[in-house]
Amino acid sequence: MTVDARPGSTSGWLAPVLRALPAVAIGLTITFTADHSPLLGLTMLGAFGVGTAVVLALISLRMDRGEPARSLYRGLALIAGLAGALAFIVVVSRGGGLPLLLLLVGGYAVLAGAFELVWGIRHRDRSPLDRDAVIIGSGTLVLAVVLALVGDPVSAVGFFGAYAVMLGIFLFIVGFSLKWSTSAKEGAAS
Repeated sequence: MTVDARPGSTSGWLAPVLRALPAVAIGLTITFTADHSPLLGLTMLGAFGVGTAVVLALISLRMDRGEPARSLYRGLALIAGLAGALAFIVVVSRGGGLPLLLLLVGGYAVLAGAFELVWGIRHRDRSPLDRDAVIIGSGTLVLAVVLALVGDPVSAVGFFGAYAVMLGIFLFIVGFSLKWSTSAKEGAAS
């Protein structure tokens, strides 16, 4: 079985839902943890990055070669995986601090946000995920701007957690909207 992100696909809805899982898990962990230190932020970025990279890489491996979302998921897997690995390296080697937290989360947000935004614009009307990619890319770039304005770890970690929760909820909505629109179309056809 291959993952197909077209509107008529029975499995296209599952990709955004699976992508939402690491985001929601990390966002809720940050939300319900009293410690908002740079160490927690870097650890959560590491888990978010590696978890997202694994999910997106596995999804992209199951997609057809001609599927436009395949390049999106592979690019985002690379960016998230790199950010996550660097965050874990910083945690293990130095313990991290606010400057490294801002650099890594901000760097992830700039690269992932720009990549997803450009992909969404370039694939306008060629993928059911085009508008969603523009929204997610724009929101991720907003995270980068917000992080450039904060000067304390509590705010930085909190904004990253809020971003993760909002991303996860949005991806759940995207996935289930694709599923329900497919189910409605199939019901109308029969």
